[in-house]
Amino acid sequence: MFNARAVIDARIWLALSWLAVAVLAVALIWLLAVGRPHEFLMACCFFVPFLLGMLLPHGLPNLLMAVISGCFLVSAGGWALDWYALHWWFDVVLHALNPFAMMAGTMVMLWKADLVGVRPPGRFVLVSTTLGLILGIGWELVELTFLVLTWPDTILDIVMDTSGSALGGWFALWMIRARGLAPLGQRQPAPRPQGQLQAIPARVP
Repeated sequence: MFNARAVIDARIWLALSWLAVAVLAVALIWLLAVGRPHEFLMACCFFVPFLLGMLLPHGLPNLLMAVISGCFLVSAGGWALDWYALHWWFDVVLHALNPFAMMAGTMVMLWKADLVGVRPPGRFVLVSTTLGLILGIGWELVELTFLVLTWPDTILDIVMDTSGSALGGWFALWMIRARGLAPLGQRQPAPRPQGQLQAIPARVP
């Protein structure tokens, strides 16, 4: 019988995440060794937050961390090795993949903070989609400051951002439910036993 919770929390995902850290660290050393300081700095912009995300406590599922790790690794390679210019489809794929991982992680964290619940599920996915759309539009405005954009490319990017964000919300929802966790996050108060009276503090004259 398929055990989704065991798959989501399997330690192999965490091992793969640390393997991605090691691969990116080796890539940084290689970029310095071959005399590519510009690409080295760009890769560092991905490596530093990636490493911090692995070291700091966050409580994200191991499977999600593996997905995020893969996105960091692929994005760093795209910027450092200029895959965006070499492969026309690379930018299109990343405009779906990165919002997918980003919004999946964001929605799990919002759920843990009791800022959003998983009921009704449609609203949960809608919040993820809306946030991803806003971030996608914001990123296009950033790109406008240093790139010459065309309407077809911009619309395609926003469509991919929105689609990836919707799938990320669904993925986060599936993980929360598959792990058998409560509709709200971790800060909800414990239920009071039946028949227990709440103590009334004495008045101070």
